[in-house]
Amino acid sequence: MKKFFLKIFNIKVISIILAILIWYYVAGVQGPTVVRTFKVPVVAINMEPGVVIKNKTDYVNVTAGGPSRLILGLKEQDFTALIDLSSKTLGEYYVDVDAKSPLTGVTIEKVSPEKARVSLEKLTTIIMPIAVKFSGEAEEGFLPGTPIITPDKASITGPESVLASIKEVFIQIDLTGIKEETNLTLPVKIFGKDGENIVDVQVSPISCMVKVSQSSVTVAKIVPIVPNLNGTVFKGFGIKSISVEPAVISISGDFLSLSDVSYITTDVLNIGDITKSTEFEPLLIVPEGVNIIGADHCKIKIEVKPIIGKKFTLTIIVKTDDDLVGKAHPEKVEVIVSGFEEDINSIDVLTIVPVVDATGITDGTYQLPVTIEGIPKAVVISIVQPESVSVTIESANNE
Repeated sequence: MKKFFLKIFNIKVISIILAILIWYYVAGVQGPTVVRTFKVPVVAINMEPGVVIKNKTDYVNVTAGGPSRLILGLKEQDFTALIDLSSKTLGEYYVDVDAKSPLTGVTIEKVSPEKARVSLEKLTTIIMPIAVKFSGEAEEGFLPGTPIITPDKASITGPESVLASIKEVFIQIDLTGIKEETNLTLPVKIFGKDGENIVDVQVSPISCMVKVSQSSVTVAKIVPIVPNLNGTVFKGFGIKSISVEPAVISISGDFLSLSDVSYITTDVLNIGDITKSTEFEPLLIVPEGVNIIGADHCKIKIEVKPIIGKKFTLTIIVKTDDDLVGKAHPEKVEVIVSGFEEDINSIDVLTIVPVVDATGITDGTYQLPVTIEGIPKAVVISIVQPESVSVTIESANNE
């Protein structure tokens, strides 16, 4: 009997020792279980040919759990967050994020957001001439001639809408300290219509060889005349058209003086509170170092007409993926447009469509904005009421 109890006692002691060793291994060697969140960049894979990402969700928060010995040594770059764009063509999508753990024993607890928003556009290439801009002042006595650029055109590849926003492609020549013929290698710069530096494109070449030589030759160019308008017409009226005669004018001067002149403006034309078509005959404003070839004035006619408004009540169209249907609440919106009378009266109400874009969105109820399609360019949307609606998305099989 004594041996029996001694045997049981020994088993209990061994069990306690094993439990302590296991606890020591987990708490001391592996460490306690902890949870951390990492900001992980989203990487797109399996893109279709001829398609490019215009914009997307750049990062997701990945919450991972595991032994502290493993978790505390991890960094954001150790994780991957992938979105699979196979079979995705042009448009906007919400794509599942596949977050992967770098180590066995570390598990992914949560990904936020679970879906990444990605906008895909057609990949396009355009060819544009490379212009020249000057900055700084050359040494006294050195007047630069027309620079020789090699190559003189750039190939630009990127999203179609980004390429459409490009205003100019140029190189910047700093004349400071130049006193003789100089060869330079300069980067090609691309700027948009709003003056922003465009970087989300591929440009070839990325730099050009430029030869700047001495010149004293007077050159000429033709530029448009741009009216310098001040004020706004009387409330309830708008400018229908502006005609300038002549529309362009020839100017002359040295290359440096003409390089920054892309148009000639006029004296200030005060149009405040005018309610009818009016003619002006202003003088032209000429920059220093530039000469006008011809008359120093022009004729400008500003056509002014009344602005009217019109209200339409229209049924909302909900765009969804093929296997889904959507319903808007409310189903109709009121749209008020304004413009010149002949433009408003020519509107075909059947061409104006209020649209809610729910493509790439799964089942559920969402508050989404209403956009108006089919409005003529000469007409302005004044009010859309409501601006957003509740949209219920469900499977087409449920109908």
